[in-house]
Amino acid sequence: MVKLVIDGVEVEAEPGQTILQAALKAGIYIPHLCYHPDLPPSSTLTSADKVYRGGVEVRGEAGREFEGCQLCLVKVEGREELVRACVTPVAEGMVVYTKTPEVLEARRRNLAKLLANHPHACLTCAQREGCDRLRCSLNVPVEERCCPLLGRCELGKVADYVGIPPDTPKYRYEGLPVVKDEPLFIRDYNLCIGCTRCVRICKEVRGVGALAFTYVDGRVVVGTIAPTLKDSGCKFCGACVEVCPTGALMDKDVDPAKREESLVPCKYTCPAGIDVPRYVRFIAEGRVEDAIAVVREKVPFPETLGYVCMRPCEDKCRRGKVNEPIAIRALKRYAAERGGDKWKAKLRPAPPTGKKVAVIGAGPAGLTAAYFLALKGHKVTVFEAQPVAGGMMALGIPRYRLPREVLEAEVKEIEALGVEIKLNTPITDLSSIVKEYDAVFIATGAHRSVKLGIEGEDLEGVIPALEFLRRVNMGEKVEVGRRVAVIGGGNTAMDCARTALRLGAEEVLVLYRRTRDEMPAHPAEVAEAEEEGVKFMFLVAPTRILGRDGRVVGVELV
Repeated sequence: MVKLVIDGVEVEAEPGQTILQAALKAGIYIPHLCYHPDLPPSSTLTSADKVYRGGVEVRGEAGREFEGCQLCLVKVEGREELVRACVTPVAEGMVVYTKTPEVLEARRRNLAKLLANHPHACLTCAQREGCDRLRCSLNVPVEERCCPLLGRCELGKVADYVGIPPDTPKYRYEGLPVVKDEPLFIRDYNLCIGCTRCVRICKEVRGVGALAFTYVDGRVVVGTIAPTLKDSGCKFCGACVEVCPTGALMDKDVDPAKREESLVPCKYTCPAGIDVPRYVRFIAEGRVEDAIAVVREKVPFPETLGYVCMRPCEDKCRRGKVNEPIAIRALKRYAAERGGDKWKAKLRPAPPTGKKVAVIGAGPAGLTAAYFLALKGHKVTVFEAQPVAGGMMALGIPRYRLPREVLEAEVKEIEALGVEIKLNTPITDLSSIVKEYDAVFIATGAHRSVKLGIEGEDLEGVIPALEFLRRVNMGEKVEVGRRVAVIGGGNTAMDCARTALRLGAEEVLVLYRRTRDEMPAHPAEVAEAEEEGVKFMFLVAPTRILGRDGRVVGVELV
């Protein structure tokens, strides 16, 4: 360890650390803007010969080392000139002063230089607390007011600490480009202070290098390396937005009150709350076994979901605004198929509690509850009326969409935790169950089909959708005839239509009362049904089902 003294306080630092790093670790604040704990030192950067701002080429001085914001200046005993704390390494016995009159005055001068090219009227306004920036009692032009981050931006906080000199030049709006037509974020070059944080995180941390800087008349000018972000090779990861100390880089369509929900909509759209970005990142890093462990933190059916989830997360994926959404469901299936059993080693079942829990229904809700209750140390018994476990996963979803062996394997993992599943055991009276168990979870599901309420529904050959799928999944022989009409436009209707084709129907027609765009079925399901030969008739509604000799022969539509 290296020992030094900062403002009379003895500090220990790791060899190679800078004065700023040592001070911050010791709780001694030194103002800074170009420094960020997650970024390499600014001294590693040199300027390019040109950059682009809003498609406009800006040429400047190349090969010049970045000189920093100059706000972290300190006095080191034995040195004549002030030094930048962010790039000056610590040394044994070094004595540092951070608040001498010379230091404070130098910081104020450098801050004034920054603010001369950045809107700052609001920072010196006595009425800024609670100001909405929309109405100004001093009639400051909108473009000369601070950005929406007023009160929250790092520049404002540093300015409060350093102090804005009264002779700071008035900001003159330059009309620099404000790029709003790129995906995901907005870039306002009028608010850029040239700290190069975005350049460093893009190049040194993310390894992309879509951003650069140059010097024009001694002033740092940051921009892209090509006319657009896409042409510059930008990955639109948003890391630059995260480290920007001003409002120069702002996420689009982000509610400050729900920032994480806005930036990670996939996680918050997922009904199970799976940490999608985390497991996708693990897969990208080759850590497939860790990815499946993340999924299993929330659900015990990762591979099943990899086959049949309707992936609402993909509809909200921000990557879709760049090109196309991440294939979240397919990646889940990939992880489930290749993740192995390492996740089991991470399970930490609680010690037995002595409590008994009854779960009525072995569908997805009941089995999931049983899984997590077992992990809590409770003794769980699941009662299922059907001869198979899985509920709608086993009885409602066709096998061409969800192979039975996939579901059975995941049910066995739940049983391996000590969960007992009693099949062919309908519960008709709760009184005995309530007496025998400490808690009862009712997850009976919704297995009844909704009737249309029209004439002819009881004719032979008219089969409710869920009953049809259940009979097929249980291996019963179901005669569908040559021509089949499916009434409805949801995912269940698509399952029935495609199953009917697999049972030998020559023609399957889906009848739906609204337009194709209004179908509740997932677009991919509709497209796949169409590819298989299913036909559609829209804007029609059945008024009665026609029969002859007790058997269906047609449908009357309006």
